[in-house]
Amino acid sequence: MISRLNVVMVAVCLGGWMTSFVAAQSANQSQSGTQQIPQDFSAVDTSHLMQSPDPVPLEKERIFPNLKFQRPVEVTSPEDGTNRLFVVEQEGTIRVFEYRDDVENAELFLDLHDVTLRKGNEEGLLGLAFHPKFQENGQFFVYYSTQPRTSVVSRFTVSKDNPNQADRQSEEIVFKLDQPFSNHNGGSIRFGPDGYLYVGLGDGGDAHDPFANGQNLETLLGSILRIDVDRKDKGRGYAIPQDNPFVEREDARGEIWAYGLRNPWRISFDRENGDLWTGDVGQNRFEEVNRIVKGGNYGWNKREGMHSFEPQSPAKETELIDPLAEYFRNEGISVTGGVVYRGPTLKEYDGAYFYADYVSGNVWDLRADGNTTTSNRRVAETGLQISAFGEDQNGEMLLCSFDGHLYRLTKRDIDFKAAKKNFPQKLSETGLFDSVAKNIPAQGVIPYELNMPFWSDYTVKDRYVALPKDKSVVYHERDQWEFPVGTVFVKTFWMHQDRAQLEDPRRLETRLLVHSPDGWQGYTYVYHDDQSEATLLEGSALKPLPIKTAEGSFEQRYYFPSRSDCMACHTKEAGFVLGLNSRQMNHPLDYHGQRENQLAMLNRLNVFTQPLSNNAEEIERFPEWQFGNLDRSNDPQHVESALETPQGETTALARAWLDVNCAVCHRPDGIAPGKRHLQFHADLAKMNLLNQQPLQGQMTPPGGTVVKPGQPYLSELLIRAAHRGVRQMPPLASNVADPRGIEVLRKWIEQMEQPTE
Repeated sequence: MISRLNVVMVAVCLGGWMTSFVAAQSANQSQSGTQQIPQDFSAVDTSHLMQSPDPVPLEKERIFPNLKFQRPVEVTSPEDGTNRLFVVEQEGTIRVFEYRDDVENAELFLDLHDVTLRKGNEEGLLGLAFHPKFQENGQFFVYYSTQPRTSVVSRFTVSKDNPNQADRQSEEIVFKLDQPFSNHNGGSIRFGPDGYLYVGLGDGGDAHDPFANGQNLETLLGSILRIDVDRKDKGRGYAIPQDNPFVEREDARGEIWAYGLRNPWRISFDRENGDLWTGDVGQNRFEEVNRIVKGGNYGWNKREGMHSFEPQSPAKETELIDPLAEYFRNEGISVTGGVVYRGPTLKEYDGAYFYADYVSGNVWDLRADGNTTTSNRRVAETGLQISAFGEDQNGEMLLCSFDGHLYRLTKRDIDFKAAKKNFPQKLSETGLFDSVAKNIPAQGVIPYELNMPFWSDYTVKDRYVALPKDKSVVYHERDQWEFPVGTVFVKTFWMHQDRAQLEDPRRLETRLLVHSPDGWQGYTYVYHDDQSEATLLEGSALKPLPIKTAEGSFEQRYYFPSRSDCMACHTKEAGFVLGLNSRQMNHPLDYHGQRENQLAMLNRLNVFTQPLSNNAEEIERFPEWQFGNLDRSNDPQHVESALETPQGETTALARAWLDVNCAVCHRPDGIAPGKRHLQFHADLAKMNLLNQQPLQGQMTPPGGTVVKPGQPYLSELLIRAAHRGVRQMPPLASNVADPRGIEVLRKWIEQMEQPTE
C-alpha cells in the first residue's frame, strides 16, 4: 500500500548553474593505513575559515540585556516625549519600559492573554498603534486573534492613575473579522501621516488562497485597509474615508486601500515622506517587498513575487504591481517587513528600507527611485528569528527576535576586501584534506558516524570534525553538545549510481559547518566531474544524476543548498550542531579496518571539558538506521549499506527518525506552527499530534488528523512526510521521500492505540 505514497520528483530550475553528470572512476581510493582512528588529539588550524566569503557591513548588537520577552512581535514608542518603549508579546501581553540600556524591568501595560487565541503559529496579539494625539487623549489600538476564530481591532485608553498601565475596561471594538484558518493573519496596524489607521490583513490562510480572497474586492481579506477611527459611520465602529479608492464601487469594500496580498507581515510608514511599505510572505518560491500605493493590486494569488503562481495559467494582467524586491527560497523562507531608516546613527543608510528573513536571519537594505529598484543588498547575517522591526521616538531602528531579546544593527570593524579574498574558494584551500582528489582528511580531523543519519535523498555521508587548539567540547548526555569557536564540521555527500547493488558511490558535495566568531555558518563545495576538486558554491544549484535501479534507469534531481538553506535547519533553538549528541554518537565507528565506540574514542582523546562519568554501555543510544553513513569499513557486507527496512523496535525507530528529520523545527520554541513536539524524549500525549487538526491546509481525507492512531492514511504526519511538493516535510532541500522512513512511520501509527479519556 505504501506505493500509493511514492514521490513525484520535483523538477526545479535554478537558473545559471547546471553541469553534465558523466561517469568517472570513484575517488574513494584511500588505502588502509593512510586513514586511521586517531590515537591522540591534534588541533587543526581553521583560522582561514573564520571570515566570510561574502562579508556584510552590519552586525547585530543586543540591547537591554536585563530584559527578555516571550515571542515579541512589535516594538514601538508613542510620540509623547516620555522616552518609553512598548513591546507586544504574541501570547497576549504588552510591556513597557524606559528606554535606557540598564533598565531592569518591563512593566505589564496590558494583559489580553485570557481572550487572545494562540492556537495557530500566526495567531495572537499581533499589532499595536498609538493614536497620533496619544499625548492628549491616551488612546491606542491593538490587533488580536480571539475565539471563535476572529481578528479584532480594539481601542483602549491609558489608566488615569498610571501612564504605564492600560485601562482594560476601556476596550472599544473598532471592527471584527471572521478568519477561515489559523494562518495569514497579517496583524500589523499603523497610523499614516494622514491620521487614518492602516490595517494589514492576510488572505485568510491555508495554501493556494482557496477562496481567492486576494483578488476579491468584496472581502477585506488579502488587503490593507484604511479607516477613520475618529468618526463612525452608521453600524460601524469606524468611518470609511471618502477618498479611499473603491468607495464608489458596489462590488468592493470601501475600507480597502490596496489588495492582492498573501500575508503582509509588518507594515510601516517612512516617517519622512509618508511612503507605506510591507513585506508579503510567499507560499513556495518567492518572498517579496512592496511599496503600497492607493488602489494597488499586488498580484496574489495570480502571482507570487513577479512570477505567475500557476505556470500553466500565467497572469498577464498589466494592472498588477511588481514588488520592488523579491528573493527565492534559497535566501530565506519568510520575509519580515521592516522600516525606512531615518535614525541618527547609521547616516549612510538614510532613506534605505530594511527588511529581513525570519528563518535565515538575513537582513537587506533596499533603495528605489520611483518604481525602479536602484540597490538591494544583504547587509547583515544575524542568525536571529527576526519577527519585527521598530523605531524609537528618534527614528532609530530596533529589531525583535523570537529568542526573546531586542537588538540594533551596528557597523562591523572588518577589512571586507581582505576577508573575501582570504576565504577558501576551493576545498583544497581549507586545509581540511591532505588530498581532496583521494578523499584523505588532514591530520587531526576526527572521523565520526551517526546511529540515525538525516535523510538526504539516498545520499550517504562521510563525516569529520576539526577542533581548534586548546579548546574543548561541553558534553551533555541529553542535550546538544557545545562546540568552541574554531570548530569545523566536514560532511561529504556520496550517491550510489547503482542503487540496486549499492555500487559506485560518487562524491557530490562537501558541506562545512563553521563556528566563526560571528556565529555558525554553512558552506557548500561542489565537486568537479573528475572528482579532483570541489569549488565553493554561490547560491544554490540543482543537478541531474543518472541512477540505475532494479526497475530501470532514470535521472534524479539533486539539490545543492545555499548558505541560507543550511542555517534554516542549523538554528539556535536546535543547538546549531544537529548530529553530535550522545544518542547519535554512542555508535561503533568502523573505519578502515579499525573499530571503536565513538564516545569512548572522544573521551580517550580528551576533547570534553570533563571526562565522561558513564561507560558507553550505560548511555542511551538511537537504534542503528543501517543506511546513510558512507561505508568506510572495507567490509562488503557492512550493515550500514543496506536499503532494506531497518530491524528494531518500531516505536524507537519512528521516534528517532522524527527527532532527526523533523524536530529541528517541531520542538519547543521551534519555528514550526502548532506547537508540535517531535523530540525523542517527548511524552506521546504531550507531542500535540494525536487527533489534532492539521494547520496550513489538509492533505488527508475528511476526518484526518495530524496523527490518527491506528489509521496511518488518515494521518497528516505520514502523508506530508511521504509527499514532495507543497506542504512536504521536511520542507527544504529534498526532492525524494524516504521510503524506509515512511514505512517505519506507517507501522508506528498503525500499531498505535487511541488514547482513553
